[in-house]
Amino acid sequence: MGCSHILNRTKFLIRFFLIHLVYVLSTSGVAFTEDAIAAETLYLKDGQQFSGESIGFEDGNILFRLPDGEVYPVLLGLVDRLEYGSGNSDADASVQEEELLVNNESDDLLLLPLPLSNEEPEPLFIPPAPDSEQIEETPFVTIEEYVDAGWEYVEVWTKRLELGGTFLAGNTDRDYVTTGLYLEKSDNDNLFEFEIGGRWGQANGVRDANRWYGNATIDVARTTNWIVFVSNRNTYDEFENLDWRGTLSTGLGYRFINEKEKRLIVRVGPGGTHEIYTDPKLQRTTFDMFVEVEFHWPLSDHAKLEHKQTWTPSLDTAQILRVTTESGLLFKLDNKDRWNLKLGLLQTYNSLPSVGRKKSDYTGSVSLVYTRK
Repeated sequence: MGCSHILNRTKFLIRFFLIHLVYVLSTSGVAFTEDAIAAETLYLKDGQQFSGESIGFEDGNILFRLPDGEVYPVLLGLVDRLEYGSGNSDADASVQEEELLVNNESDDLLLLPLPLSNEEPEPLFIPPAPDSEQIEETPFVTIEEYVDAGWEYVEVWTKRLELGGTFLAGNTDRDYVTTGLYLEKSDNDNLFEFEIGGRWGQANGVRDANRWYGNATIDVARTTNWIVFVSNRNTYDEFENLDWRGTLSTGLGYRFINEKEKRLIVRVGPGGTHEIYTDPKLQRTTFDMFVEVEFHWPLSDHAKLEHKQTWTPSLDTAQILRVTTESGLLFKLDNKDRWNLKLGLLQTYNSLPSVGRKKSDYTGSVSLVYTRK
């Protein structure tokens, strides 16, 4: 009897222990399930939100795993906040229970573990971040862009610089300098020329040459050899008593030859000239006819001839005639045709000069010419 009582008591204790064990296991299962379904919510600044799990940071992105297992990178600059809460609770309860993990308004970000996978995740459907180059753009970058664009434009010009001179010291003191800058931009239809330069010299301390000029010519064509031109010429010559002579002309021209090394162009049209003289003082304006011949021709593989002659006879006064003739013989000094030695001759003729001045002036020069194409 006593043994039967003890046996029943033992069975009761075993049943009680098993019931508690089942209760504990079931309670743990419920807690595990709730943890499993607990989710994080990622809020973006544009109003989008995604449920899932953050698994780390990489290259300025937060790595976010969606419920389907896909991992996407999200730029931190686009994140408003990251909250932790239960996925099964209603909206009001979730707001109370959610724990804030990441907030873009705070500098204290939660450092989450980096992913173990090395695969490149696909981007989430989020507006792209601004380009880093645009963000870092400064006024200096803008200035550099303008300079580069301007230099590319300048590079299409043919540029030529002339420099020559004579220097003597001893029984005879002689200083003579000639210089010139020539720019040209041309294609099959149009041409623009600009030149500026001068000559200055003195002998035994007495100046005997001081002449400067600036000329511009524009040729406009429409796929034919006929052109419409505009020409402007300006001259200062101390020893002609000329303070300024300016000529503006326009008209028609014809390109008989228009090649890279060969050129024969004739320009004819009306124009006007204004002159200011000193000693004695005189100002004169005349209506003229403008005639110009431009001629370039290679003489051999190492030499070429350049010649330009301009006539401006007055239509008001028959005795006024002005002629400028400039010729040059260039010898190549290198195979790239950048360096040349130039022997030049300039003649200026004015049929009605200032009082006491001669009608013609002749200037010879030897110059070193550098051409950049």
